[in-house]
Amino acid sequence: MSDAEKRLAEIRSAIDAIDAKLLELLAERARLGVEAGAAKAELGRPVRDPSREEALLERIVAHGAAPLSAEDLRSIWEALMAATRRAEERHR
Repeated sequence: MSDAEKRLAEIRSAIDAIDAKLLELLAERARLGVEAGAAKAELGRPVRDPSREEALLERIVAHGAAPLSAEDLRSIWEALMAATRRAEERHR
């Protein structure tokens, strides 16, 4: 195995470890979203809060995560929020 192949294997292993952590964090975030959904239901509020979502997107984009673009971050978080809303709706 060449040095480049070894390095690629190391990088992929590190990515796999990060993916495992991301899955844990996504599950935790979804659980909290479901809890928030229950609280919103008790308050008579809808699942979706567009002003909260836009504020979150603005904060994420402002924070940045180079080399990801603002457009990429926005797209990722929009998908994450949509998945969380679906989880909230399933548990209402």
